[in-house]
Amino acid sequence: MKAVPGGIIAPEHVVGRDPLIARLWSMLDGQGLVLTAERRMGKTTIIRKMMAEPTADLCAVYMDAERVSSPAELVERTAQSIGGHLGGSSQAKRWLVDLWAALGGTEVAGVLKLPGAKGVPWKTALERLLGGLAANAEPRVALIWDEFPWALQKIARAEGEAVVVDLLDILRGLRQTHARLRLVFTGSIGLHHVLTSLQDDGWVHSPINDMRTVEIPPLAQPDATELALLLVRGEGLDGADASAAAEHIARELDGIAYYIQHVVAKLADGGQAATPDLAARIIQHALTDPNDPWQLEHYRSRLASYYGPKAAAARALLDTLAERGPLALGDLHEALTLQFRPDSDTARALCGPDREPLRRLLKLMQRDHYLGQDADGRFGFRFPLIRRWWRLDLGLGPLPADAPAGAGQP
Repeated sequence: MKAVPGGIIAPEHVVGRDPLIARLWSMLDGQGLVLTAERRMGKTTIIRKMMAEPTADLCAVYMDAERVSSPAELVERTAQSIGGHLGGSSQAKRWLVDLWAALGGTEVAGVLKLPGAKGVPWKTALERLLGGLAANAEPRVALIWDEFPWALQKIARAEGEAVVVDLLDILRGLRQTHARLRLVFTGSIGLHHVLTSLQDDGWVHSPINDMRTVEIPPLAQPDATELALLLVRGEGLDGADASAAAEHIARELDGIAYYIQHVVAKLADGGQAATPDLAARIIQHALTDPNDPWQLEHYRSRLASYYGPKAAAARALLDTLAERGPLALGDLHEALTLQFRPDSDTARALCGPDREPLRRLLKLMQRDHYLGQDADGRFGFRFPLIRRWWRLDLGLGPLPADAPAGAGQP
């Protein structure tokens, strides 16, 4: 097995995910899912494995919702993904062809299109499409809409938040009406950002409270070590210290397969047998390389899109936790209050007498996998690797030897 950082992992080469996938199938038997994951956790790899290895009575059909910018496009792309899955001669395929004709839709060069403004409304088309899928597909289909939150944000900008609310409510109604319908929402931007924005603007509803939210965690230490060792051996780097090197790689990279792939690929570039010392030097260089081969700057640059006017406050919070380590809410509030002038934007956002704005931001940053909360209630970086990079990027030096593990680690 070769290292392919950022590449497609064949389903048979996926390590350590079988129990999670089995659990996802089991949950999908009863309800839809919202899959959350920090980037690089292997969400797409898990989805590909589920598509390649369906269960006896449930299969997964994938659709990339990133390019969707209207509800009509959502219907069209969903129909396209369903049609590609059903096959040419099945009863369900004939149902889809007949339905599309009844909706007044067209197919040009394999692309399904709904009629224009004078045609069937998108709400009716969506209800008939998903309702018919639930009634006709054998085995049952779990529709996986990847980057669905991003699609909702684009729809909100193009057509307004009321359309997003309508879409979410219709989807919830369909799930409640059709017991066989299964939807899976995933995305690098959490669905909670969309819902929080709607709630802040006065929309009070819970459109996904019938779905199960599941976080895709990093690999457990034994599985991460196994992956690293398989890659080391697959690259011909096996030596006396290979097992120790694999264990070091897995531990220092918090079990994140993407970074493990990168380190072993870099070891292979050098052609020397893997050792803990070589691995440590590669990791250290990646964390300070101005070319940013692991794209770690994304953790900082995405703050603006995630938190908008609160981005500076989120950055200040992370800077403080990078320097001081896990802090309780009161201690963190005090530390931030001492750092900023009372009239600064950050002080107004986080440092007033009411701690509620700070508490709400902390909860959002937990859901975005920046932060975790330990057993004592202290907030800190979710992953020690990211705190380590953040400190180096700020010029604070390496983590202290006695630094605690990431807060909230499972």
